[in-house]
Amino acid sequence: MSMRFLSLFACISLAFALPQTQVSGGNSYNISILSPTSDIPGTTPPTTGSPTSAAATTSATSTGATDSPTPTFVAGKTTVEDLWAQIEKYSPVLVAAKSNLTDSTKFDLPPNPPTFLPSYLSENTKGLKFPKGFRYGVASAATQVEGAAKEDGKGPSVWDYGPHVYPDLYLGAPDVTDDFYHRYVNDFARLKAMGVNTFSLSLSWTRIYPLGSGQVNEAGLKFYDKVIDEAIKNDIQPIVTLFHWDTPLALSAQYGSFMSMNITDDFNNYAETAFRRYGDRVKVWITFNEPRVFCSQTAGNPYNLNFPSGINATNAPYHCSHNLLVAHGKAVKTYRSLVKEGTIKAGQIAFKGDDNKPTPWSNSPEDIEASNRHADFFIGIFAKPVYIDGDYPTTCKETLGSFLPELTPEEQKLIKGSADFYAQDLYRINTAKAAPNGIKACAGNVTDPNWPACQDGRVEYSSGAPGGWGYGQQADPRSNWLVNSWFAIREQLKYLSKTYPTKGGLYISEFGWAEAFENQRTEQYQIVSDYGRETYYRDYLNEFLLSIHQDGVDLRGVFAWSLYDNYEWALGLTQKFGLQYVNFTDPALPRHFKRSFYAMRDIMQHHLQPEDFNK
Repeated sequence: MSMRFLSLFACISLAFALPQTQVSGGNSYNISILSPTSDIPGTTPPTTGSPTSAAATTSATSTGATDSPTPTFVAGKTTVEDLWAQIEKYSPVLVAAKSNLTDSTKFDLPPNPPTFLPSYLSENTKGLKFPKGFRYGVASAATQVEGAAKEDGKGPSVWDYGPHVYPDLYLGAPDVTDDFYHRYVNDFARLKAMGVNTFSLSLSWTRIYPLGSGQVNEAGLKFYDKVIDEAIKNDIQPIVTLFHWDTPLALSAQYGSFMSMNITDDFNNYAETAFRRYGDRVKVWITFNEPRVFCSQTAGNPYNLNFPSGINATNAPYHCSHNLLVAHGKAVKTYRSLVKEGTIKAGQIAFKGDDNKPTPWSNSPEDIEASNRHADFFIGIFAKPVYIDGDYPTTCKETLGSFLPELTPEEQKLIKGSADFYAQDLYRINTAKAAPNGIKACAGNVTDPNWPACQDGRVEYSSGAPGGWGYGQQADPRSNWLVNSWFAIREQLKYLSKTYPTKGGLYISEFGWAEAFENQRTEQYQIVSDYGRETYYRDYLNEFLLSIHQDGVDLRGVFAWSLYDNYEWALGLTQKFGLQYVNFTDPALPRHFKRSFYAMRDIMQHHLQPEDFNK
């Protein structure tokens, strides 16, 4: 998905994350309380070993090495094969048991589940329609769905490295996952049955540039040619994200990836290659997915143990943020130049933010300030430079001081205005309570566990409500950050559209639900009966409609996470967010529609303009 979580390898506070202490293996870590696509290794320690899909077979022999691993890379000498060998020294990279391209568009669509349509249609949105041209779709990410980790010349990313070399921190590796690489034709046919008109996907940087830079991999480019063409063939418009956390391992080992300004040129080169190749067909681009979540992970990043000079675990997230913003600005400048010169067709480009402005725990000035600070550190630290004035929020600069690299006048000019629309991954709304010892004392103490946002980081004060209640229906315990907070959605959309207005409107680029205990269900009829997810989507879609018609919010599209169960980062295949169930114990990886799939289909058919529902 789109937001998830890294265990930090030291007792440190994350820049943009609410710290929560969890003990694992005798060590105490501060971890981010984020959201679904950001599962932090170590948040749910393995209890029975890492599950392996029955759809996978071994492609290499592991030596079972136990030495302290540090990836090594020497420019001009280290090859893709060398990097894979460093990984497979610890455990083999698996391949799909059935890896031939599945080009069949045939599938079974069971009849509607019992007590179906009437329960989806709410009286308060009866007769309301989404505006003409509204984008209705689902979202995915390369690492989470593609599989084919080594196939056709792909190089390793940090997400290939970590799960193999640090298996105790991950519930499996993304070697095979849904095998979208071989099954995308059938997957698009199934998506068309849902009526979606848009599909949000990400490119794998190392499938196109196996070493992050240098020689381009034509096989990787051709794969995405086929994916994009297949989507369009099914009347589904692709939205392409350039980076969804899969940093090339070579760049991480060579210079620390986003810890170094070198990343800005390598990313820009990769982005230009993608723009030139797919710009004739792709109308909407995303540079980075959830940069706050990604950069908060770098503080304890085990994939590059040697930070560049002057960078340590405390200031690493802010150097990452600075370099990522510059990389974003350069890529957008390149995109607009290519459009201006007529090389590619005109479209839109932005980045995807995440999180929310929380509801204050009480009406006290301190709790209100905690909510505002959360919004600055979790949203504004990226959104304000891009959408407002090129610089960070004052709160962030005052609290972080020298930890936050200054944006030069040239960088501010590059970054300001570098987005055509606003995209937010919005799974839930938090609550915010001031840090126990007060915001002023916390803000001046870098060792305070609630620094720098200075709101109480305990989960009961971020996903709970006064009186010991949860702030909405709770999702699966593995995603204790996630609540169905439909009642706070409209205020959130008003805040986002007012604070960061754009001519291109607002998109909810991800929203989704982890059904409680779905991974423990054993019968197919139990698994596909996802009433909680069905309710979540119904509730949120109703609020989106009311936001448009009663609040005047310029909402242009919404994207459900995700098209099917997939690799949920450190939680592997155990955490389910899919609209379709994938049987990972079957080598054929069969997909099965869940109730929520039907719910989304019928709600959207009822409320979309007829021409916007894909029939």
